[in-house]
Amino acid sequence: MWKVVWAALLLLATVYVQRGYAKEAKGAQSLGHVSVVIVGGTGDLAKKYLWQGFFQLYANQVVSKILPFRRENSKHLDLIWNKHHIERVEIVLKETLDAKGRIPFYEQYGVIRDVIQNHLTEVMTLLTMELPSNLSNTKEVLKNKLKIFSALQHLDRNCAAIGQYQAYNAEVQEELSKTKEHFSLTPTFAGIMVHIDLAQYEGMPVILTSGKMLDERVGYARILFKNDIFCIQSHSSVHCKPKQIVFYFGHGTLQYPAILVSKNLFKPDLMDTEWKEVTEHKDVSVLGLNISDYYVLTPTVEREAYAELILHIFQGRKDGFISAENLLASWSFWTPLLQSLADTLPRLYPGGADNGNMLDIKLLGREVTFANEAVVMVTQDHMGRSGTESFQVMQGKYRSADMVSAWPEELIVRLAADLQVAAENAVRDGGRFHLALSGGSSPLALFQRLARHHYSFPWKDTHVWMVDERCVPLTELDSNFRTLHDHLLQHVKMSYFNIHPMPVQMNQRLCVEEDSGALLYESDITQLVNASSFHFVLLGVGYDGHTASLFPGSKLVAHGNSLVAFTESPAKPHQRMSLTLKAINQAQKVGVLVMGKSKHELVTQLSRVKDNPKYWPITGIRPTSGRLVWYIDYDALLG
Repeated sequence: MWKVVWAALLLLATVYVQRGYAKEAKGAQSLGHVSVVIVGGTGDLAKKYLWQGFFQLYANQVVSKILPFRRENSKHLDLIWNKHHIERVEIVLKETLDAKGRIPFYEQYGVIRDVIQNHLTEVMTLLTMELPSNLSNTKEVLKNKLKIFSALQHLDRNCAAIGQYQAYNAEVQEELSKTKEHFSLTPTFAGIMVHIDLAQYEGMPVILTSGKMLDERVGYARILFKNDIFCIQSHSSVHCKPKQIVFYFGHGTLQYPAILVSKNLFKPDLMDTEWKEVTEHKDVSVLGLNISDYYVLTPTVEREAYAELILHIFQGRKDGFISAENLLASWSFWTPLLQSLADTLPRLYPGGADNGNMLDIKLLGREVTFANEAVVMVTQDHMGRSGTESFQVMQGKYRSADMVSAWPEELIVRLAADLQVAAENAVRDGGRFHLALSGGSSPLALFQRLARHHYSFPWKDTHVWMVDERCVPLTELDSNFRTLHDHLLQHVKMSYFNIHPMPVQMNQRLCVEEDSGALLYESDITQLVNASSFHFVLLGVGYDGHTASLFPGSKLVAHGNSLVAFTESPAKPHQRMSLTLKAINQAQKVGVLVMGKSKHELVTQLSRVKDNPKYWPITGIRPTSGRLVWYIDYDALLG
């Protein structure tokens, strides 16, 4: 009976797709068709794209054999399926077609929602999930996929490079009746780097790539292994060639679905009688190797994806379908990236073979960039700022102190550079650099910049201190130290003894005066920091004018000569530990980072008020003999 139900659901899903996803929403809210989630994430409006998209990938004969292949060849793969042996994983789906006729859908969703969030992400989970004890146990398979989602590292705009084929904007204007002034930012190409926070895959990049108007129609997943053999003369030897496994979905130079294993790895075992080894080949090359350099497995009988899916239904297999829980996990992972890319200008590319190397991407630490300068240039973006203006850094005065202002990205680049200069000078002069960092969201971009680009930063000679801390366990997400650890400290090499979290939890309780946590932290500063003068203190400023955890109405005078004190916040958690104005003002340099349009009104108010730390604690920042620098982005400065 259940087989009939499944078949009926499939029929209903197909009819649903024919009628169009009329109620489908964007981003994380793209869940309008959860009731028929067996069809998969964000698909197309028409049945032909259901055939060509979802079914040809999810029900593709090669994709459905990823887990069986891993199981049958576990004796070879168990030792090498990890970060020590895999250089990277590439999951690619290239199209030669444009988006004509699909613009109403495509302009709303773009390439990431169209195929990467669903199809390529599914392949990624199949390649990296823990093998279930029983491949036919759907619950165990889904459970192991969810474990991968929970281990995926956060994505931001630095993890992606996006493009748009040149004719797309004109197609949007035509099909959506837009004016000639309309400028679309919808990406038709994306290359995204994902990292998995598991010991097995730590530091191993997974690259997901898809796009329209590319040079060929092809789909594959490639596992490229590290080659520990260095060839001196016989470079054509099989051992000198790339070591790789390719799950080839079809089309391209090979023209048929196959699983390819380079001969310098191992000879794979056949999974069942439905697959065969191909020993006679045409003279073709696949991803840098001649087909003769591979062991090639292919289906005995090729089946259309739709037929494959129906066969799975009548076999009682549900592994070709996606659950609501998995779909929610997928959107939870992808939504932050989509939001961060919302105003990003995509690189224009001509399409087809003319793209040349324009869309080649390179990996710089945890960042993805295009490998080559753009040939097609756009002089004005939708915000009305020119290319030269977007990189301009302005210096001036704010509240009688030095000010640096720029667009957000350039401001973070400048602040990171200033920090490195301060660190290098301090280490050169005294052998150590003492840096005190605030919590909040503003410094996150700075932390990521330092971790990904400043490899020469003298971390081994740097001591990191906290400006303030919430009275919560340091392992909780609300902890400022937890944020600092996750976004910076875990990515750099520095001594454990050089990291100084505030002791808010002592004797199994939080921020109790009798435990003397504030006095303990002050004692550490006095002993380790020369004259208790930090080299650099980085602050933020709240909407109410608070800085560190020094809030309006606090009895700041009561802190006297103390360097560290317990304070009260109007927001939960109320209890805080904070450096005092005295400790901050003894620093050699204090930077105040202010970012975002939401801070514009605050910046305007602060420019008019007099120093009054009781009501505006930030106005109490007046370094005794050091220097104060305001780092304010244009959004906060100009509104």
